Amino acid sequence: MTLAALLIPLVGGVLAWATPGRARGAVAVLAAVAAFVAALFLPTAAPVDVAWLPAFGAGLRLDPSGASSVLVLAAALAMIPTVLTAAVRVRERTGTFLGLLLIMQAMLAGLFLASDLLAFYVFWEAALIPSLVLLGVFGGERRRGAVTKYLIYAVSGSFLMLVSIIAVRVLSGAESFAFHELAPAARELDAVTQGWLFAGFAAAFVVKLPLFPLHSWLIDFHRENHPSGAADVAGTLYKVGGFGFFAWAIPLLPDGALVLQPYLLTAAAVTALWGALAATRQEDLKSLLAYASLSHMGLIGVGLFSLTEIGLAGAMLLLAAQMLSTGGMFLLSGMMHARRGSFALDRFGGLARSAPALAAVSLFVIFAAIGVPGLSNFPGEFLALLGAAQASVFLAAVALASVIAAGVYGVNLYQRLYQGRQVEGTHDLRAVEVAILAPIVAGVLWFGLAPANAADRIDDGARVAVHGPDRPVPAEGGAASEPPLATAGGER
Repeated sequence: MTLAALLIPLVGGVLAWATPGRARGAVAVLAAVAAFVAALFLPTAAPVDVAWLPAFGAGLRLDPSGASSVLVLAAALAMIPTVLTAAVRVRERTGTFLGLLLIMQAMLAGLFLASDLLAFYVFWEAALIPSLVLLGVFGGERRRGAVTKYLIYAVSGSFLMLVSIIAVRVLSGAESFAFHELAPAARELDAVTQGWLFAGFAAAFVVKLPLFPLHSWLIDFHRENHPSGAADVAGTLYKVGGFGFFAWAIPLLPDGALVLQPYLLTAAAVTALWGALAATRQEDLKSLLAYASLSHMGLIGVGLFSLTEIGLAGAMLLLAAQMLSTGGMFLLSGMMHARRGSFALDRFGGLARSAPALAAVSLFVIFAAIGVPGLSNFPGEFLALLGAAQASVFLAAVALASVIAAGVYGVNLYQRLYQGRQVEGTHDLRAVEVAILAPIVAGVLWFGLAPANAADRIDDGARVAVHGPDRPVPAEGGAASEPPLATAGGER
């Protein structure tokens, strides 16, 4: 099942691309559903280790344990309504659009599952291509500028990461790029060397998280993407910088993480608050959602850079949850555009009168996105902030203020869309829209009401990130023979 989680969307994408007529939509949806089913079995699946470049110590190594299985599952669930949306909303070159979505899902599955650093890099770069093509071919009038900016940011960061990937293998003396061989060796490097290597990884991961000030590509990306919202969901799934820190940079280079922790934690807290405040001032629905998404990434960042088990676990839980909540918001924005032909908020108002079911589901997803308890984002946000408070109470308070601002832009958004005077009536949810929103609602409830299973799996990766793959984990009330990562200002 491990390899199936990658191959099913890859083959399905090629078939959807090549299938003529309306059948391509059915092929794509079936492939997305089959990929989700395969992802359900990942926790019990066996790892994959296939020789790729043995002379360089690189292989196709896939490990379905820990946070990887949770993120693959969340992405697979989010892709079902995304593919269905594209099948009914994209009128030109539909097969190409569907194929790119599924191929991107396959590359993301490989990225999340990779336990070989070079394989991770290949999937990291490969996942960028469908995202760029979706924007460049199907985007708005100013898509060329958005593509250029996105490409410059992404390639610059990825080049520096590649330098660090090669350097960490050479300097550590590890026999291969496999995590279980690379991590113990890399952690023995001195703090200065780790700091430089960590900075190389951070150059790529901060862009793809993203954090202020390397975030401006994200706003243009969402503004110019296809109005259906399907490509925006794909972009939401590709905010994988946080996973890169969690799975690779922090476990490999813990001393380097400590060197840069104060700066990254500050940037994350500022991103969380600034993104939420900027969202409150937007007059365009897509722009509002883009800034809200940026704020969520800041909250993920404060959890990561707390360098605590609870913060790291919360960050990954929030990363998975926001795939559904933020993805759901972008799909709803596509439904709004289909009704008005615009994202301008002043074109809406009073829609709850003519579309009460749409208003109810929208309020539900908005509540999830702003972190209401019982829904998807709350467990991850709470744990991330709790971890951040252990590193810096002040910066945790700054990030916490973003949650209050989120309530402001969330309530304001609902009022502007559905309350007040009805500018113009519209139809309520249709059958296909119900089918699109059902997986989102189910996922939001699953992560909100029963997060324990996902959290337990993520906890394993958080322990490895903090203690290392070969170090004892302290028993409750006791201490390990070697101390874990300290918080800011502490010692190892």
